[in-house]
Amino acid sequence: MKLSEYVIDFLAQREVTHFFGISGGAAVHLFDAVARHPRTAYVCPQHEQSAAVAADGYARVTGRIGAAITTSGPGATNLLTGVCCSYYDSIPTFMLTGQVATFRLKGDRQVRQVGFQETDVRSIFQSVTKYVASVREPARIRYHMEKAYHLAFNGRPGPVLVDLPDDLQRAEVNPETMEGFRPTQTSHDDQTGDIDRLVELLHQARRPVLILGGGLKTPPVSHTALLDFVEHVGVPVLLTWAAIDLLPVDHPLRVGTLGVYGPRFGNLTVQNADLVLAIGTRLSQNVTGGLLNAFAREATIAMVDVDRAELDKFDGRGITVALRIESRAAEFLTLLRSRLYDRKLGDLSPWLAKTSHWRKRFPLEGTVGCAPDRRCVEAYSFVEALSCQLPDDETIVVDTGGNLTWTCNGLRPKCNQTVFSAWNNTPMGYALPAAIGAAFAAPGGVTCIIGDGGLMLCLGELATVQHHRLPIRVMLFNNHGHGIQKQTLQTWLGGRYAGVHPESGLAFSDFVKVGTAMGFDVVTIDDPASMAAQLKDVYGRPGPILCNVEIHPDQKLYPVVKYGSPLEDQLPSLDPDLLDAEMLVGGFRPNAKENKGRGGAGV
Repeated sequence: MKLSEYVIDFLAQREVTHFFGISGGAAVHLFDAVARHPRTAYVCPQHEQSAAVAADGYARVTGRIGAAITTSGPGATNLLTGVCCSYYDSIPTFMLTGQVATFRLKGDRQVRQVGFQETDVRSIFQSVTKYVASVREPARIRYHMEKAYHLAFNGRPGPVLVDLPDDLQRAEVNPETMEGFRPTQTSHDDQTGDIDRLVELLHQARRPVLILGGGLKTPPVSHTALLDFVEHVGVPVLLTWAAIDLLPVDHPLRVGTLGVYGPRFGNLTVQNADLVLAIGTRLSQNVTGGLLNAFAREATIAMVDVDRAELDKFDGRGITVALRIESRAAEFLTLLRSRLYDRKLGDLSPWLAKTSHWRKRFPLEGTVGCAPDRRCVEAYSFVEALSCQLPDDETIVVDTGGNLTWTCNGLRPKCNQTVFSAWNNTPMGYALPAAIGAAFAAPGGVTCIIGDGGLMLCLGELATVQHHRLPIRVMLFNNHGHGIQKQTLQTWLGGRYAGVHPESGLAFSDFVKVGTAMGFDVVTIDDPASMAAQLKDVYGRPGPILCNVEIHPDQKLYPVVKYGSPLEDQLPSLDPDLLDAEMLVGGFRPNAKENKGRGGAGV
C-alpha cells in the first residue's frame, strides 16, 4: 500500500472519522487517501489554524485523537496557534504536514530554503508538541506513527506532528515488515503513604474544599465515579473554568467557580479554607491570583497531577504544596475512595452553611443597564436565560474575553452537557472552528459562544458551517469592541483607548448582513422582555443559526481582582468592614513572612 494510505488507515483503525485541513501540493496524497478510505472523510475549513482547532474540538468531545492535514510551508505553520491550544490544555491531536520531496530538502546546506515552500517544521513545533517526526525513510513510518500516537495519550496528553515529504507519501510500504514502536514500561512511586496522610488531613479539617480542574477531562474520568467520590467525601466543591461541566448546577456540594474573574462566593470559600485538595488543576494564576502567598493562606494544600513539574513549580514562589500526589485523576479517585472506606468526615455542616451564605450574600453582579437610546441585554441575564434553553445533551464551546467570563461564571450546566474553551492559550477566534470539529462527533447540538472580536478572526468559518449544515447555534456577544481590553485600559491607563473599539481603530463587519449573506437564519436579541421567548424559538430549530446578542459596550467584567490584591478583595470594592466581617481568617499582610489570622472563628 502507499505510505499515505497506511498513515490514514492507521488513524482510522483508532476511530478517527474526520480529518480537518486544506489541501495543497504537498498533501494531495494524504487527502486522496482520506477520500478513498471507507471509514473517513475530510472537512475543509477556510484556514489551517481552524483545521488544528477543529481537530482539538473533535478530540475534546470524543476522547479520541483529533487529526488535521495541511500542505508544507505556510500550510504547516498556520497550524501553530491551534496546536498551542491542544498543548497547553493537554488535548491529544495528530497533525500531518506535507513536506517538499526529500531530494529538495536543504539538509546541511547553509541556505534558508531549497524546495518551494520548504520549512523546518520540526524546529518550529518542537516546543509545543509531545513528539515531532520529520520522516526521511519510508520503512520508518510505522515506528513514527505508533510512537506519536502512544505519546499523545501517555502521561499528560498533548499534540503530536508527523512531517511527510511528498515523495515518501507516494512510496510503497508493507506494514507487516516494518519496525514498530515498543513503549518502555513506566512505574510510579507507591502513593499509599501520601493517600493515608491525605485521609487524616481530611478527617482533621473543619473547612476543607475540593478544587476540580480540567485534568479530570483529559482523559475523561467516569461521571459516575466522580459523583460517587464527591458525595462520599462530602466537602464543598469549587470548579476551575475548565471543569465547570463536571458537576451540574443543582448538585448540593457545588459552590461554583473561583479565580481572578471568579464570583465572590467562590473566592471567599477558597480563601477561608483550612484544607485545599486540588485535583487535575495546575492552579494557574487565573485561579490563585497574582499574590501567590495570599492564596488560601491558612490552608494545607494537597495537589494531585500527572505532571510532576506542575506539582513542584511553586517551590520558593509563595505557595506551599504540602502534599504532592503524582497520579492520573481516575486512578487517584479510586485509590482515595478505597482508603476512605465507609468513614465519614467530621461534622462539616457549619462550613457548608457558610458557603451557602456566601452564595446568597454575594450573587453575580450585572453592571450596566441600557439607556433609552440603546437596545441591549445584560450579559449575566442573557447567560441565565440561555441556560434555561440549552438542551440536556448540548455541547457549549466558548471563545475568550468577556463572553468567556460571563459564561463561565453564570452558566448553569446540566448533567450531560459539555463545556469547553481553549482555557490556557485563549486565542480569539477559537470557538467557531472548535465548534465545527465538535459538531462532527457531538451527541447533540452545539452552541458556539463568541465575541465580536473573536468572530472577526474566524468569520470565514461561517461558510464552513453553512456548507455542511452543521447544527451549530452561534451566540455572538456583540459589545462592539474588545471589552476586556477596554476595562484593562480604564484600570491602568486612565481610559486612554488604543485599538479596542471602532473609535480607537478597530473595524467590525455588520454581522447581521454577513450572516444573512452566508445563508444563516439571523436573530437579533436586544430586548430583555423578549429574550427568553427568542431563545426558546432558536432552540426549537435545528440550526445553523446566528444570534446577534447586543451587549452594552460598557458592561464590565466584574467582579475582578486587581493585581496586587488578594483573591478575596475584588473590584468593585466591598466596604472593608463588610469584607472583614465575612472573612474567617486574618487579613493579608503583603510584607509579612506569614499571614496567620483568626483561623476559623465562627465556623
